[in-house]
Amino acid sequence: MGKYFKYAIGEILLVMIGILLAFQVNSWNDRRVRSNKELSYLKDIKVNLTDDIESIDDVVEFNETKSILTDSMFYTLEHNTDPEIYMPSILKYMYTLTFYDVFEPNRIAFDNMVGAENIDLISDRNLRTELSKYYKKEFNTTTQESVKQRARQLGDYVAVAGFNNQSVKELINHNSNLKDISEVTLHEDPKVYAYLFSMLMTTQSQSEILIETQHEIRELIKLIDQQLQ
Repeated sequence: MGKYFKYAIGEILLVMIGILLAFQVNSWNDRRVRSNKELSYLKDIKVNLTDDIESIDDVVEFNETKSILTDSMFYTLEHNTDPEIYMPSILKYMYTLTFYDVFEPNRIAFDNMVGAENIDLISDRNLRTELSKYYKKEFNTTTQESVKQRARQLGDYVAVAGFNNQSVKELINHNSNLKDISEVTLHEDPKVYAYLFSMLMTTQSQSEILIETQHEIRELIKLIDQQLQ
């Protein structure tokens, strides 16, 4: 009977050890799968963040060009009183001045992770928090929306105040009953200067905000690289 109990206890211990080993293996596999998923998501998010840096570079570069043209338009209006001289230059400027570029983050990878309810896979709590803060930002409000509005205001106003018989003839080869180009007075119109100044300020503010955003993105990439290592 004693030998039987020893044998039975040994069998039970072996079974328990087997179960514990199975749990250990399953737990290890689960951690490995979660870790691989985390690394995959972080790599994709890093690619998106790198794209964001490049997108901001494009917006800032465009804004620099726009600022230079805005200064040129100021100069042209300040130093010329003859609309037959300054209107052709202004028409050249207007395409760029009435255009605008805004930044929107590439959030595909982050949204995929959140949509799959896998944000908890990011083991670093600080990184998880900072990524959430970044992707919760509303980039198409305030300053960037003002950039759109100022560009439209300038374009709409100059189109009305500056259009004349000669410009219509040049653009669409039609005669019109509009005023003669000699009657255009953009060079002494305070609204033109106000719109130009406002657009210049909002464009520069947009660039400053986006450059700060670039610094934030680079810090996020550093945190991601630490996890990837």
